[in-house]
Amino acid sequence: MYNPLTQYKEQAISTMSKGELTVALFDEALKNIRHAILLMEQQDYTRSKDCTDKAQSIFRYLCVALNYNYDISNSLNQLYKFFNQEIIRAEVRRDPEVLDAIFPLVSDMRDTWAQAEKLIHMK
Repeated sequence: MYNPLTQYKEQAISTMSKGELTVALFDEALKNIRHAILLMEQQDYTRSKDCTDKAQSIFRYLCVALNYNYDISNSLNQLYKFFNQEIIRAEVRRDPEVLDAIFPLVSDMRDTWAQAEKLIHMK
């Protein structure tokens, strides 16, 4: 069945630069972490798990997508793995404060990628 919204989203994603896609992935991770925090606070652990699973999938993808020809890739890999470890810790403990603690770090990473993308296009 033809869905114009789905087609639009697929086209938008397929035309993004790698930097834009990375920023979009961070936006999605942040959205899911934020929702997971709210759901954990409401003790809705089933739905919060759906959100944390999505965020973890994004960080796993970011690890796999790294180009290890660059020295920074190993550091980014460790950082993305740290995010996933903390998400798992939050799930196990059912503790939204663990997610609260990593949220600013993830947000800073998102902003860094966004700034890098802007700098690339300024040349």
